[in-house]
Amino acid sequence: MDVLLAALTGAALLVLLLVVGIGLSVITDSLRRINGSLAKISWGVRAIESETDLLTANVPPLVETFAGLDGGAKIIAERLASAERHLAGAARLLGAEKR
Repeated sequence: MDVLLAALTGAALLVLLLVVGIGLSVITDSLRRINGSLAKISWGVRAIESETDLLTANVPPLVETFAGLDGGAKIIAERLASAERHLAGAARLLGAEKR
């Protein structure tokens, strides 16, 4: 009886080791696939970084240029508004008001 119990215990131990080995194999395979996916993601991030480096180099001067254009446009708008006021005054003096 002791021999049978020892044999069954040994067989159960072998089954347990087999199940643990299969589980570890499945986990390892899953981790390898995850590693492959993460490598692709990392490659994509590096590609995006290299493509957007041009933006980080060119956007600040572009913003400064647009700020200068904005300032110039405001001056032109003020002058046009002033010219419009003077022309309206001249039109009133000449009697060309809309009725």
